[in-house]
Amino acid sequence: MTSKLLSVGLLLGLLMSSARADWSFAILGDTRGNDNGQDAGVSPNLNAIAEKIAGLTAPKPAFVLVNGDLISGELIGSSYADFVAQFTMWKTSMNPVQASNIPIYPVRGNHENEIVDVFPPVAELKQAYYDLFAAALPTNGPNNGPDDDQRGFSYSFAHSNVTVVAVDQYFNYNQYTNISPQNMGYHSLDQSWVVQQLQTAGTPFKMVMVHEPAFISTGQDLGEQFFGTEADGLQRRADFWNALGSNGCQLYVCGHVHGLSVASVADAAGHKIIQLMTGNGGAAPLDTLHTNHEAGVDVLYTNGSNFGFALATVGAGAMTINYYLLNTNDTSWSVAPYATVIQTVPEPSRAALLAVVAGFFVWSRSRSARRPREIHQVSA
Repeated sequence: MTSKLLSVGLLLGLLMSSARADWSFAILGDTRGNDNGQDAGVSPNLNAIAEKIAGLTAPKPAFVLVNGDLISGELIGSSYADFVAQFTMWKTSMNPVQASNIPIYPVRGNHENEIVDVFPPVAELKQAYYDLFAAALPTNGPNNGPDDDQRGFSYSFAHSNVTVVAVDQYFNYNQYTNISPQNMGYHSLDQSWVVQQLQTAGTPFKMVMVHEPAFISTGQDLGEQFFGTEADGLQRRADFWNALGSNGCQLYVCGHVHGLSVASVADAAGHKIIQLMTGNGGAAPLDTLHTNHEAGVDVLYTNGSNFGFALATVGAGAMTINYYLLNTNDTSWSVAPYATVIQTVPEPSRAALLAVVAGFFVWSRSRSARRPREIHQVSA
């Protein structure tokens, strides 16, 4: 009897531990300032966004994801010291978040990589980013030798029931490519490493964060298609998207286009992946977002006029993403009437554990019913 109680207690304990409390994290991107340098390379709206994120308490964000273009970075004649000053200004603007002990996880955008129309990587800009951010990031990025050591740029981490794979899209520059000139020689990333991170992730929610979108969801031709628009580029994109879907990725976070766009794109097997473009982190809107998009892209929501951020609230079986919008006229905040809900089966499943507990009791009772009764005879 004691062993039965211990077994039931263990199962119930596992059941209780699987009932995770809801938690949240914030997502934003394209927080850079104007190209003229008059705003120190950082959007004047970023501090208001940081204050709002830091003030959230129900629940308090566990971390903040930033999908690139933190600073302007691209003024001709800028030096390492200039880039450090811009990144320092960015950290100052984000101080409310850092003061609340909320970790920040960024990836680079094109404005952390190149200067104006000088497309190859700028070593001083890359070094400044590394020096100011890499020490606080996981060190498990791909390391393919001295010329392709992406530690401090690409990385992954897990928090509770979510795995985040952050990918630097600007590490593999091919100066001689004539593929996708609008992408300035950048059209590939370390897909094998991304797949490995997704395959080894032990969480029910998996997401990838980059800077540039994979699909056009806004009708703007601004280099949104990272892999290119020619046949082999589209094939590389299809292979990448299929790899995400087949390995359980439900969310692809990006920016680059200055606005908010939520779209659903299925892979070849029918797995639907949300492409969440949060490029409304403070940079001047490039244009009003349109409803036009490429075939196969189901646009769910767009907003091209409000700065803000996304807040993902994660439970045991669903991730709900709400969109916080800043009214710059009176600095008030509102929440968009649309929310994204991503559902999955939690691991370990509470329903499965309940079934195990119920099955144990059924088995125990049936076993007891089959057991012959012991008859104790008392001698006269």
